[in-house]
Amino acid sequence: MKKGGLGKDPLSWISSTIAEEKTIEQKKEEILEEKEEKKVPKFQTFEVRLTTLLREDQLEFLEKLIRDIHKNRQPQFRKERITKNTLIRVFIDAFKDVKFNIEDIPDEETLLSRISEKVIKD
Repeated sequence: MKKGGLGKDPLSWISSTIAEEKTIEQKKEEILEEKEEKKVPKFQTFEVRLTTLLREDQLEFLEKLIRDIHKNRQPQFRKERITKNTLIRVFIDAFKDVKFNIEDIPDEETLLSRISEKVIKD
């Protein structure tokens, strides 16, 4: 009588090579959970990198504002670094809800004057 040496399921030791498909939302949730556990820096939670060209006076304004903010903070309010990127993100968030006339804007100067009309209230 011949013995079968492979048993009932000879391929049971081979695992599947097909990974389970996860939705983008599931992947994002897993990444966020990992980041919360590891206490990653805030800048690593952002998804898009943007490069912009600035005039020298604009860069000086951002740097001076950062210096002034840092100089005027008490120790208990130094939880997070304030950077040029921080200021730009905050400016964008602040202007998201500002409604202004967007019709027929020919240049940057016109855009600035229209936004300034809405933002600066004397």
